[in-house]
Amino acid sequence: MTQNVAAADPYQGYSYTTTDEGTMAVAAPQAYLPTAVYNARDLGVALTSPEDLLFDAQGNLYICDMSQNAIYVFSPEMKLIKTIDSFQNGGKEDTFSSPYGIFMTQTGILYVADYGNNRVVAINEKNEAVKIIDKVDSDLLSSTFVFQPQKVLVDSTNRIFVLSKNVNEGIMQFTQEGTFLGFYGSNEVSASLIDRIWKEIMTDEQTAKLTQFVPIEYKNFSLDYKGFIYAVSKASTVGNPVRRLNLSGGDVLVRNPINGTKQVVGDLSYPWAGVSGITGPSSFTDVTSDELGNYYVLDDKRGRVFAYDESGNMLFVFGARNSGQVGSFSSPSAIVYQDHCVYALDRANCELIVFEATEYAKIMEEAMSSYLLQDYEKSLQLWEEIIKRNNNCDLAYYKAGYCLYRLKEYNRAMEYFKLINAKEQYSDAAIKQGKIDMNENFEIYASVAAAVVLLGVGVWFVFFRRRKA
Repeated sequence: MTQNVAAADPYQGYSYTTTDEGTMAVAAPQAYLPTAVYNARDLGVALTSPEDLLFDAQGNLYICDMSQNAIYVFSPEMKLIKTIDSFQNGGKEDTFSSPYGIFMTQTGILYVADYGNNRVVAINEKNEAVKIIDKVDSDLLSSTFVFQPQKVLVDSTNRIFVLSKNVNEGIMQFTQEGTFLGFYGSNEVSASLIDRIWKEIMTDEQTAKLTQFVPIEYKNFSLDYKGFIYAVSKASTVGNPVRRLNLSGGDVLVRNPINGTKQVVGDLSYPWAGVSGITGPSSFTDVTSDELGNYYVLDDKRGRVFAYDESGNMLFVFGARNSGQVGSFSSPSAIVYQDHCVYALDRANCELIVFEATEYAKIMEEAMSSYLLQDYEKSLQLWEEIIKRNNNCDLAYYKAGYCLYRLKEYNRAMEYFKLINAKEQYSDAAIKQGKIDMNENFEIYASVAAAVVLLGVGVWFVFFRRRKA
């Protein structure tokens, strides 16, 4: 049977706030909690190394198991429908070898990163191969290059993108027909401060013997609701471990959170967020997103999921690693968002964990949705409810202030902006309110101004007459 979580929460909810003393962790209500854990008994098949998952348009769940050389398909009720471990290739039966990643197009074509066979395979609903990419010829690649695809996706223009092992120039990009176009979204070069100092003081000969500073490999990627590609790298080895890539491969991720950290890196305070025996920053292994523009990144170091909005504001954190409670991770490998739930795979425990949004998270999501629909009154009520439940939520004060700003209640908006020291927003609201005050009291201001002018004229006239006398 499916395991249900214990009554006690398996981890502590927290977020971050920025004060005059710096950025610090603060307690927060639970946003997502594990409501089900599926293992071999529940799934009807024993997972051995689950590496990727996706939902199709009908709500069926696909799980890619690398060790079993198979993709398992489950109904929305989590009943095994079929196992895809072979396909027809030119009239002959073919099989996978260590399939690592999967992706499904809107037309139902399943793409498989067939790692062990050095190829990408696309199969239709009849289990027939409709495309195979196994040859990559280009002057951009070295003569010793070996194509070892680990992840694959296809965008709305039918371009095919592949993450291949030991490729750090960027994401490999192919045409719809499978022709290699080049590298997309090349990641930034990363070097530690010590490395940079040594490079400055060493001779050219000594420097040449050092490992070259090269761009960092992407760990995973996914498409968002607008067709942009979210890509993640390890936070410990790259300055911006989360990137949102446009059609030309440029990073358009907004990093403008209201707490001023300008960082989308997971944990900001390692001692507070520490797990026994684990140190240092988060290490991302997967990313997913929802229809509101929020995105969720999976930290395989501490088994946590960090959720952000489109501006880079951290919304909430959930998950744990080796906590000893049902629902915690041992070795998280992949996540996907679906209908207010986050589905996550644990390759070591061979489990599928379902995290469901709590009432707190649903209220926040509804507040965001109402704002996007320009229902500012409803959004305001919901953000104020968030504040009642979590007075440490800077974002709620900010959003409530903006709802009031949109409703032209500038005085009340200023109160919320003042509480979180949003100086620019406070100033904008003050200017708007000043104009209203001026218009509403124009006759009074005009009368006072006229009286001042007449008084001045009178004083001048008396002074002038006395001078003439």
